[in-house]
Amino acid sequence: MRVLYEADITGDDPGEILRHAFGRFRFTQDGRDYAAALVDHYGRHHRRIDNAITAQLENWNLVRVGYIERALLRLATAELLFMRDTPAQVVLDEALRLAHRYGDEAAAPFVNGVLDPIAHSARRAELKAAGRARATERVPED
Repeated sequence: MRVLYEADITGDDPGEILRHAFGRFRFTQDGRDYAAALVDHYGRHHRRIDNAITAQLENWNLVRVGYIERALLRLATAELLFMRDTPAQVVLDEALRLAHRYGDEAAAPFVNGVLDPIAHSARRAELKAAGRARATERVPED
C-alpha cells in the first residue's frame, strides 16, 4: 500500500519506490517476490485496475478519492484481478484492516463498497464456493 500511496503522491515509478523500500524495511524472500509481482501487475495493468475501480464509483471519480483509499483500492483490485493464489476473502479482509488502520472512519465502508462488486465480478466462482462451504458448516450444539 505504501508503494502505491507514495507513487500516487510523488509521481515516481512504483517499481523504483519498491526497490527503495526493500532497502529500508525487512522482507522475507516470499514477501519480496509477492510485493514485486503485485507492483509489476499494477504497473502493467494500471488502466484496467483504475477502470475497474471507477466503474464502482457512483457520483465520484478516482481523482476525488483520498490517497490512502485510492492506494488500498488499487492494491486490492490488482490482487483480485491478477494474484489468483491469494483467496479473495483474504484480499478483502486485509484491505478492510488497512482501511481501519490508516483511513478515517468512513474509509472501511467505502473501500468495502467498491471492492465487493469487483471481487464478485473477478472471482465469482471462488466466492460462490466459499459461500457454499460456509453455509454447510455445522455449528456444534451444546
